[in-house]
Amino acid sequence: MFNNFNYPTIHISRTKALIVYVLVLAVAYYIALPPLNWHALSFWSFFGPAIIILALILTMCKKEGVRAPGKGVISFIVVIVLAPSLLGFASARFFHASEYAKRINIEDADFSTISEVDFSKTAIIDRDTTEALGDRVMGQMSDWVSQFEVSDEYTQISYKDSVYRVTPLEYADFFKWWANQKDGIPAYITVDSTNGTAKLVRLSDLGYDNMKYVPSSLFNKNLMRHLRFQYPTEIFGSPSFEIDEEGRPWYVCTTYSYKLVGNKKYVTGAVFMDPITGESKKYDVDSVPTWSDRIFPESLVIEEIDDYGSLQKGFINSMIGQKGVIKSSSGYNYIEKDGDIWLYTGITSVNSDSSNLGFVLVNLRTHEALRIDAPGANETSAMKSAEDEVQNYGYEATFPVLVNVNGYPTYLMSLRSDTDNSSQSVLKMYAMVDATDYQKVTTVSVDQGLNVLKKQMIALQGKESNDQDVYQEKTIKVNNLNKVFVDGNTIYYFEDENGKKYRMDFTTKYEEQLAFLKNGDSLTIEYLESDGIQIVSAINNPNEEDA
Repeated sequence: MFNNFNYPTIHISRTKALIVYVLVLAVAYYIALPPLNWHALSFWSFFGPAIIILALILTMCKKEGVRAPGKGVISFIVVIVLAPSLLGFASARFFHASEYAKRINIEDADFSTISEVDFSKTAIIDRDTTEALGDRVMGQMSDWVSQFEVSDEYTQISYKDSVYRVTPLEYADFFKWWANQKDGIPAYITVDSTNGTAKLVRLSDLGYDNMKYVPSSLFNKNLMRHLRFQYPTEIFGSPSFEIDEEGRPWYVCTTYSYKLVGNKKYVTGAVFMDPITGESKKYDVDSVPTWSDRIFPESLVIEEIDDYGSLQKGFINSMIGQKGVIKSSSGYNYIEKDGDIWLYTGITSVNSDSSNLGFVLVNLRTHEALRIDAPGANETSAMKSAEDEVQNYGYEATFPVLVNVNGYPTYLMSLRSDTDNSSQSVLKMYAMVDATDYQKVTTVSVDQGLNVLKKQMIALQGKESNDQDVYQEKTIKVNNLNKVFVDGNTIYYFEDENGKKYRMDFTTKYEEQLAFLKNGDSLTIEYLESDGIQIVSAINNPNEEDA
């Protein structure tokens, strides 16, 4: 009976269909902003369906009604659908392992290439703590806190001969954007990564206008839309907020390309955009301004290191046999070196044991990469050692920074109160762990400072130092004993019979001696000479009341 059914004929004007198609395509492009570059997967995901729809309109919309597409059109659609997958497959690691392994050129270097630790240039404040400090500063700005939020970007930079994290303010929502978009974003936040000093920097105080071309803006003043219309063919990564040495804000947008489609991603340069004026300039990799610190994103660098470590002897070896295969460790951090920010990560066996074979350092501006062979503990083991040292407090270790202490690789980390909300965590102590022997651990409270920590590590390692910072041992009689409680920590202060002052933090290792310590007791102690108050690290005999 269906054979006798008369289907209605649908008459669609091809011209009207094309007009609707162009309007919808324009709106979709304005929203999606794909690059006009066939190497990008986003190009195919946007223009593939667009081309298919256009082909259907041109072939199916006839004066006499809508007709089914012919075999030629169907074949064309199949080609458009399969093209990106086929091109992606053809450029996969399986066929080009040696090319992937050579994306980054890693040269061997001695550990001496890392200078002796300079705490004025060492990023000891971790990202979570930095975010908490930035939010705290913003919370003090009652006139702005209801209109703007703090971006979670916090780019690590080298600035004014030290290290900072910087992040801009952003519009809180659509209505806040509508109310403030004419004036723009008025400030950014800097956090000193060496001491946690946070500052809200008003652009007007620097003599600059507000930022109007930012990621949180809408329509034509949205940063990525503004850049897309200036550079329609470029493949952009996520913009990175930086400031130059005069404090002027910039957005650094790395540009990429791929081998065929979507594989073997590599950096081609960067576009520097002034968010105040909207003006921009494109640089090749070799010509970017030297004040900039991040052209090569961390995720890509780690991917390149892993390809370098796994594909040297081919793709099959990386999966089966795995002879000589290494990989990056469980995380990364940053060090300042020669005025640039370098990413560092450990390299370890693919068997994922608890040791590192050494370290890789990568300059995030120039892509220079160094490998330092230094077998020892990995970062996770070092963090666990530091936490065990203060287990009575339950502190949590931050991911360590690799530093040079007296010529030897050493992990430096903060210990903070362990809470469910990282924004409420407070830095309590600092720790150092010998990178070649994670059983050698030393800690100090934050108020004692990093220089004391360094002295303790040198003494603990038992290595000669130009500063002759070694522990001394002597027997004293305890006088004028006082216990002070600071942020949940118990600190013992006392004098000897000659009036020399000492300090010792409570630790479970010496719980019995410290719990019952009283004036008149004799102690054999190991201590480190320090300005004013000597730092006691060990008690070598039980309490003995002086006869």
